[in-house]
Amino acid sequence: MNIYLIRHGEAEHNVDKTVMAHTHDSQHSLTELGQKQAQVTAEFFNTIVTPKIVLYSSPYLRTMQTAKVIHSLLPEGVPFYENPLIREWELGNLYDFSDRPPEKKKEFKAAGQFYFRFQNGESLADVYLRATMFMHSVVERVRCQQRYDNVVVVTHAAFIHMLLTFLMNWPMEDLKNFKPVENASVIKINEVDGDYQYKKIFVPVIQ
Repeated sequence: MNIYLIRHGEAEHNVDKTVMAHTHDSQHSLTELGQKQAQVTAEFFNTIVTPKIVLYSSPYLRTMQTAKVIHSLLPEGVPFYENPLIREWELGNLYDFSDRPPEKKKEFKAAGQFYFRFQNGESLADVYLRATMFMHSVVERVRCQQRYDNVVVVTHAAFIHMLLTFLMNWPMEDLKNFKPVENASVIKINEVDGDYQYKKIFVPVIQ
């Protein structure tokens, strides 16, 4: 069974982070470029997978918009589910990047990137736990049922990083070495001799 991780297309906050101070993260829409990226990725994805597919999406607006474009080009009848476990890393109800008081900077430095928990939000450790829950409660169930050859997950960069950290047994100190997950890119994960392997197989290029 293959697992495909797809990041959403470019969204409003990817262009202008100030929107996070007045619009909840779950409501950030795709930009015009993000919509084009989703379409190009959907066209690519439709050429590589077999019909036995199940699709899961974060319930956030930008991921649902991306997933709906992908789903529209898949064979008729492919199941499509929302799952809040694969939502974005929560930085707080409304997060203002320009408002970082000294005490929070001190706490972040002391805790480190993985363990620091944002007020009214999550730490990356919390996202890591969600990633393990998704694998054990959703992906493993799909594997046991043997109904699908491909599990497609439309999600966010932080969730993708944490899921890979879990599956590949990466140490926490490697977080600073994470490579970017481009908007609407596709990462393929499969199991070989009991170990997981992954490869980024597509990054959309819009002319």
